[in-house]
Amino acid sequence: MNKHNFNFIFQNAFDTFKVFETIPLEISGVLIEGHSKTIWQTLNHLLKWREFQIQKIANIHATIDFKESESWITESKPNTKNEWELKINEFQHQTEQIKNQIDTLDASDEKIDEKLKLIQDSSTHLAFHLGEIILIARQKNKYPKPSEMNQFLAE
Repeated sequence: MNKHNFNFIFQNAFDTFKVFETIPLEISGVLIEGHSKTIWQTLNHLLKWREFQIQKIANIHATIDFKESESWITESKPNTKNEWELKINEFQHQTEQIKNQIDTLDASDEKIDEKLKLIQDSSTHLAFHLGEIILIARQKNKYPKPSEMNQFLAE
C-alpha cells in the first residue's frame, strides 16, 4: 500500500467555522431578498449532495446519479427545533464519514484520481453554500463579522 497523507491535504477542507452550531432555528427559514433559498433548504441540499458523494466514493465503480433539481426541498424551514438539530447532527456525521474516507485513501488505488476529485468537489461545494449561509446569518446579525472571526473561532 502506498500511503500518502491525504488528511493533511484536506485537513481544513470541511471546516464549517461553527456555522451550524451557532445559527439559531429562528433564522433557518428566513428568505433574504436576493437569495433564492433559505438556510434550511440549503442545509438539506448539502445533505443530499454529500450523501451522493459519500456513496460514490465508497462505490466508485457503480453508476450513481445525482439530480440537482431533486435535491432542493420546498419547505422553507424546519417544523421543530428537534428536526433542525437532527439535520445538523446528520451533517456532522457526514463530515466524519468523509474524513474517514479520506483516511482510508490509498494512492495505489486505480480510481484514486476520481475519488480525490469527488472529495475536492465536495469541499468546494460546501464552501460555496457555506458562504451563502454565512451571508444570510450576517444579514440577520446572527453570525460574527469578519473582524470578529478570530475571537469567535478561538472560543
